[in-house]
Amino acid sequence: MNQQRSKGFAACAMVLAVAAGVARAQAPADYPVKPVRIVVVYGPGGGLDVVTRIVADPLARSLGRQVIVENRPGAGGNIGTEYVAKQAADGYTLMVTTNSHEINAFIYKNPGYDPRKDFTPVIQMTGAPSVIITHPGTPYATLKDLVTAARARPGKIPFGTAGNGSPTHIAMEMFKSVAGIDLTHIPYKTAAQANGDVVAGQTPLAMAAMPPVMPHIQAGRLRALGVTAEKRFAGLPDVPTIAESGYPGYAHVTWIGVFAPAGTAPEIVARLNREIAAVLAAQAVRERLIGLGAEPVGRSAADFDAMVKAEREVMGKLIPRIGLKID
Repeated sequence: MNQQRSKGFAACAMVLAVAAGVARAQAPADYPVKPVRIVVVYGPGGGLDVVTRIVADPLARSLGRQVIVENRPGAGGNIGTEYVAKQAADGYTLMVTTNSHEINAFIYKNPGYDPRKDFTPVIQMTGAPSVIITHPGTPYATLKDLVTAARARPGKIPFGTAGNGSPTHIAMEMFKSVAGIDLTHIPYKTAAQANGDVVAGQTPLAMAAMPPVMPHIQAGRLRALGVTAEKRFAGLPDVPTIAESGYPGYAHVTWIGVFAPAGTAPEIVARLNREIAAVLAAQAVRERLIGLGAEPVGRSAADFDAMVKAEREVMGKLIPRIGLKID
């Protein structure tokens, strides 16, 4: 009797296991059944926002569901990141972030999340250099002019960025370190505000992500002094890199990537990776992103994860060396 009962339990267990397996296999095929929300951890008008909105419309058509872009800026990206970390791991709330995702773990005592434990990498969308910009009315025609002025007036020249710990902040701190100069940081709430104040002549200088400032540079409303990439950017062939301006070895690239809350089903991650990669490969999207200075990437989730891990090791050594700490 016990043996028969045991066999019955075993059979039931097998049926339930098979049913659960079928449910897990079928669930991603049904995904998505409602709108997908993408939380951008920086404000409107910045590089993350621009790239995300370019990708969102064709992604919505591909998924067959509305894709809603929601900005949740603040605390160097921590507010939006902490919010997404607490959302259901069902594929309906995603996050677009950048290098600050790992950087903040080093510069904030309590960023509100663990970048490794709380998130699943989905895809790297783009990689882009930053650029040092100034108003055309300033006396800084070249990077050498800026360095000379900064050495003559230590700490007197302000520069804006998208905020404390943002990739543009890190890029400028790296430049200050290699150039041996002291500039005063003005952390803005958004990149659009920082860049806008330089366009208006309110702030003389900023380190900016390439996409949102390219139209201003091309129109002559901003002057570009140096690009952070290893090689000159094709869209600004006359602007030298920081490395070739006398600081060999300097290089910094801002990546923009998509993450999901930890525990999101691998099948959903794979579907999102596949769909977003296809969007990035589309000629119209590629041309639009490249025209703004952002190189489409679309690497696998595993490759993206490996890149982020490698950067974390580099930042773990760099940030203590430059003494960057927010709290």
